[in-house]
Amino acid sequence: MQKSRIYGVMAASTVLVGGVMIYLLPDFSVYLIATICLGLLVAMVAPAVLISMTINKLQGDVDEKLAELRSQGDELSSLKSKFSAVTTLDDLTGCSNKRHFMDLLIQHRAMSERGTYEFTVAICQVDQFTEIIEKQGLGRGNEVLQLFSRIVKAALREVDVIARMDADKFGLILSGCSEQDALQIITRISQLISQIQVNDQDDVKITSSGGITSFHGTESHDDLIEHAEQALLYAIEQGRDRVAGYNYVSPEEAAES
Repeated sequence: MQKSRIYGVMAASTVLVGGVMIYLLPDFSVYLIATICLGLLVAMVAPAVLISMTINKLQGDVDEKLAELRSQGDELSSLKSKFSAVTTLDDLTGCSNKRHFMDLLIQHRAMSERGTYEFTVAICQVDQFTEIIEKQGLGRGNEVLQLFSRIVKAALREVDVIARMDADKFGLILSGCSEQDALQIITRISQLISQIQVNDQDDVKITSSGGITSFHGTESHDDLIEHAEQALLYAIEQGRDRVAGYNYVSPEEAAES
């Protein structure tokens, strides 16, 4: 578009100059007029060619810079994705890390406060993790954690969250689940975990214990973690390989007592 305007202005200027020169001629000689027209044509074409070459070169430079910027943008996007994965995921299991879990828990809590959305928090552990490390080493213990996390991920939905909270503890956010629903989910997971075989001799049976608590509208995100851990501790005290719920008491009931 810019080229057309430039060429149009040049052509109009050339025609105007040629017309004036021909008009001012004392004698309308065909030879002289042809010479003037040829000269003006050359005077117009030569700059036009130079301008076209310059514009094409500039356009090429611009396209090259744009391609370079796009390439850099793709690299930055890739680095951002990698950095995001590094800062939100646990290296060993590929689950969310504790920090990211807490951020997500705050978001779920905020959603619940704004409407009728409900969710349940669970803390689960591999009961025999310490025993496995003592008998077979940390490497084998890590393999069990990886298998544990894969089994739990397979049992959860895409809307649920699993994170590694500690060496052998995992946190879950079960979206849209009541405490009763969560109890069934964690119990099913525990049954799947019991099928893990540590070695051919199967001298260590793997079990999982869990503690769960639903959000009742008053607890902070730290309270939810504490309540789930208290429920987990109760399950462990009862002999492990079981799931326990937190006995929630509302602030009003606590004040009355």
